[in-house]
Amino acid sequence: MIKFEKLGIVMKPLKDQFGSFARFNPGIHLKDGIVHMLYRATNNDIMDGANYISYIGYAKLDANTKILYDSNDKVIYPTLPEEAKGCEDPRIVEFEKRFYIFYTAFDGITARVAIARTDDFVQYEKLGVINHFSWDKDAFIFPERINGMIAYLHRISPNIQLDYFESFDELLSINSWADYKNKIKTSTIMKSEFLWENQKIGGSVPPIKTDKGWLLLYHAVDDKSVYRGSVALLDLKNPSRVLARIPYPLLEPAEEYELFGDVNNVVFPEGAYIYEDYLYVYYGAADKYIAVAKISVDKLLNELLQYPVQVPHRNRN
Repeated sequence: MIKFEKLGIVMKPLKDQFGSFARFNPGIHLKDGIVHMLYRATNNDIMDGANYISYIGYAKLDANTKILYDSNDKVIYPTLPEEAKGCEDPRIVEFEKRFYIFYTAFDGITARVAIARTDDFVQYEKLGVINHFSWDKDAFIFPERINGMIAYLHRISPNIQLDYFESFDELLSINSWADYKNKIKTSTIMKSEFLWENQKIGGSVPPIKTDKGWLLLYHAVDDKSVYRGSVALLDLKNPSRVLARIPYPLLEPAEEYELFGDVNNVVFPEGAYIYEDYLYVYYGAADKYIAVAKISVDKLLNELLQYPVQVPHRNRN
């Protein structure tokens, strides 16, 4: 068995400032030696339902996790009806020379996937919100087209789905999701398989390309609502096919800052990069802090290949 090496907290709430109660669940992207971080922030306890609203802030770090700049203010925030109660849990994908941000829009009733775009992490353009029959979360696209298509990975509980679109307009069109309730089974690529993930699973980090396949870091929740993280390997040409999947968690709550917070017993990865042969993973800890862990890429890939998936998954139509 292997585990992530925990490096500790990299960002905490700031008293009487932006994110005074919690700063957590960061999207991450490494570009030209700079780590761009979009993080979720709130000034209120989750139990204060009427006032609990999430915003997204921005920070820059070096590749060794040192904070170089913090906006200390919201950069993505509620402006649409679907976001009335918050903009949550951003993921960053560099796709066709632009940065796309996938985040959860919450109106107090339904969680939906929203998409924004930026070229400089200063100005942000909201592209829209995906509407269909159900809650949808834990979403992002692959950083390149798959067979000419945009590959969109998301989670309609309790499983992980992967769907393909020609354009962002098609992805955001309500017509694309007509009758999806009856199509969801053929889009599902991963289901809960182990006791530690028997409540639900969801994609955590946008896929990272290796010569062995796409690394997919995902999270899982058990019947005691404990959040853990593990890794699967997807086929490079057909990522709807899962090649391998580690059957145990590589990241789980153990430290005090992971066990106790606004929501106890949570590690929630949302961003990662490879630097000097290590995979660095940034995660939310107990819905309160941002922490980081690392693991050798070679060690991770070698371990993954010990657990090939025997049951073939569908090919994309």
